[in-house]
Amino acid sequence: MERSAVWDILRSGGDVGRNSPDHVDYDRALTECVEKRIRYNTTPFSAEERRAALSDLLGYQVDERTKVVPPFHCDIGTNIKLGKNVLINYDCILLDTGEISIGDNVLIGPGTKIVTAKHPLNAEKRRDWSVSCDPIRIEEDVWMGAGVIVLPGVTIGARSVVGAGSVVTKDVPPDTIVAGNPARILRCL
Repeated sequence: MERSAVWDILRSGGDVGRNSPDHVDYDRALTECVEKRIRYNTTPFSAEERRAALSDLLGYQVDERTKVVPPFHCDIGTNIKLGKNVLINYDCILLDTGEISIGDNVLIGPGTKIVTAKHPLNAEKRRDWSVSCDPIRIEEDVWMGAGVIVLPGVTIGARSVVGAGSVVTKDVPPDTIVAGNPARILRCL
């Protein structure tokens, strides 16, 4: 899909609501993603066909050692950048209104949610379904256990481990183990 001004607005920290002039482009991207995601999740593919369908969903050629186990959910698709040898396990949700960058050799446990989208605190602005985003970066060799939630704007440093069920609300330094809600550093590796 060709990118319009809506993506520049979101990348620069602005918000887009139903009354925004470029909202139709955002809606179109959501609809295109739904169609491709349904195909990816419901068609019995061979490994090669599944990688081709994932590449179509994300908009680039996915590494042959990367595996995203269905069901998989995202809202745009083309804002997800996967490194080499990545495993995203069953039933993960990547809300990629903003960019989600995942480094090489990352393991993401089942039921994980990575969310770049956020809504305004002002109730009146929320009535317009206004959305903004902050990008998320997961550096190389990270292991995230089952059911982790990563909130907008977070970077998870290289070689870190995030315990199952953790809610990551702020940056995780490289080479650390974090767990809890909110996730806290338990120790350095």
